[in-house]
Amino acid sequence: AGVVVRDLPGELPGPLAIIQVADTLKALQRLAGYNRERSGVRLVGVTGSTGKTSTKDLTAAVLSTRYNVLATRENLNNEIGLSLTLLALEAHHEVAVCELAMRAAGEIDALARIARPDAGVITNIGETHLELLGTVANIARVKGELLDHIPRSGFAVLHTDSPYMREQARRCRGRVVFFGEGAEADIRLVHYRPEGNGCRFTAYISGKEVNFFLPFPGRHNAVNALAAIAVGLEMGLGLEEIAKGLAAARLSPMRLNIVECGSLTIINDVYNASPASVRAALAVLKEVGHNRSRVAVLGNMLELGPRTVPGHREVGKACAAAGLRLLVTVGDLAREIARGARAAGIAAAVYECADNREASTLLTRLLEGDEVILIKGSRGVRMEEIVAALKSMAVSGGPRS
Repeated sequence: AGVVVRDLPGELPGPLAIIQVADTLKALQRLAGYNRERSGVRLVGVTGSTGKTSTKDLTAAVLSTRYNVLATRENLNNEIGLSLTLLALEAHHEVAVCELAMRAAGEIDALARIARPDAGVITNIGETHLELLGTVANIARVKGELLDHIPRSGFAVLHTDSPYMREQARRCRGRVVFFGEGAEADIRLVHYRPEGNGCRFTAYISGKEVNFFLPFPGRHNAVNALAAIAVGLEMGLGLEEIAKGLAAARLSPMRLNIVECGSLTIINDVYNASPASVRAALAVLKEVGHNRSRVAVLGNMLELGPRTVPGHREVGKACAAAGLRLLVTVGDLAREIARGARAAGIAAAVYECADNREASTLLTRLLEGDEVILIKGSRGVRMEEIVAALKSMAVSGGPRS
């Protein structure tokens, strides 16, 4: 047994071994780096503007068909979370799949110095963190810090449809594999079809088309799966093993989790939000609720900087094309979603709420009980409170008239 304390509480009982350090974070990181080096595992680092956690989940599922895999739990992806993941490495582990996040320049570099990746995945480059980094080009450059740490014997898997990716690829000393929907992709999505609460897709790989199934929906998830396929192939897996892994994959909580509450279907995608990820979630809402009444409950998208107003209004325009019966926005910034939707001629009823409590109260009054509801917003908005309220409503007997 052991314990970590910041301040010694005076007298300590009994004989104890005490390791005293000047900086607990640096000590944690050094221990993590030591354990990673001692383990000898092959390590895949995953970063990107959106889709990091889902791509990490998919990659771990694929590699688990052959290897003993340790993956980042949920999104423990910062300087503390990564260190805790690496400290969990044990003798039986053969591969680690670690998610790397950032908020400023130099942070991916610092994480990669601890993790020492053998391979790297950049899921995409988008507008997340514009407030902090200023331009998409800067975001690409900072995400590309991961590539500086890939050895010549390693490889990188990069999203070909993202801006600046070809430019960033030159930073990688190892092999580079591109995935996406563009004709120049090495692994390319050529067909996508929803199937229930999952999907089937076809990928073009090494001159032939190969079919796969995912147990959750979303064209963007099929694209994320291409990255996992690329990692699997580079690490020696066959296509049958990869297909088996994808079919068994599960996403982390609050990422497009479909929850059935009686006749009400909730798409719980509340972990985070950006314009691109909200548009992708609206497409999923359209798939899952293609013959049902559809409702979108959308909250603030944070850290967009100069793209805050136009980004929210573009999402509003997408809402107008999503065939909604009801649009509810939550928060001050999200009012721009409502404005964008109205400007685009949305046919649905639109309501603007100040907070989660107001939105929950409104929904319990307006819902008929058989809708498909997408709930999504940035982490700071904590829209899981609305999910909990709707679950409670379903348990207590449905919407109030």
